[in-house]
Amino acid sequence: MQWIHESAKRSNRLKDHYKMHEVDIFIKDPLPENYNLDLVFKTFKRLVPSHLMSGIDIIYIGQFDVFKNKEVNAVFQDGAIYVTNEQSSEKDMIDDIIHELAHSVEERHTEFIYADSELKNEFLKKRRVLHTVLDAYNYNPPSSLINTFHYEEEIDLYLYKEVGYDSLWQLIANTFPSPYSTTSLREYFAIGFEHYFMKDKTKIKKHCPVLFSKLEALEFMED
Repeated sequence: MQWIHESAKRSNRLKDHYKMHEVDIFIKDPLPENYNLDLVFKTFKRLVPSHLMSGIDIIYIGQFDVFKNKEVNAVFQDGAIYVTNEQSSEKDMIDDIIHELAHSVEERHTEFIYADSELKNEFLKKRRVLHTVLDAYNYNPPSSLINTFHYEEEIDLYLYKEVGYDSLWQLIANTFPSPYSTTSLREYFAIGFEHYFMKDKTKIKKHCPVLFSKLEALEFMED
């Protein structure tokens, strides 16, 4: 079959098919010139245990409508991770994949992560601190900030537009892992997951002890 032979030659020439922890990766659209995908995959495999990838069927890299609809760079959906090909560095792609992997892990281990309410209580305690600080600086925080742990657009827009992530970062130092982690319990977990595997585990352990204990258990939880 000539077309199969030609397709195989094209795939080898473009290097548009990879594997990482036995997960297929397809490059739909070209990456920036001199972008080192091998470094991305080698670093990812060094940072993240293979058993955490069992909820991922495939990873696609390119441009997808869902990015425009949600104004994001990466999405986890139906067992697949979609990541933009417009990357400023190898680290950015690793960040994106690990963050979306967190949502896959959360989906597979929901009961372990949330059933005892300890993580929710830690998150809401930090939210109450945040509310107090924002009120003290006359940001007029909504009362729902205190007891809501699910995503709410009103809270997201308030934190992003009215307070601003730069200001928020100054206010939440040593409380939340990042400004975006304040938006919901799910993002608190996902950002914490990202920081745990990519950045400083010591900081997560010190400032988010319940989150750290969940992540540490997941890291060594073989299926």
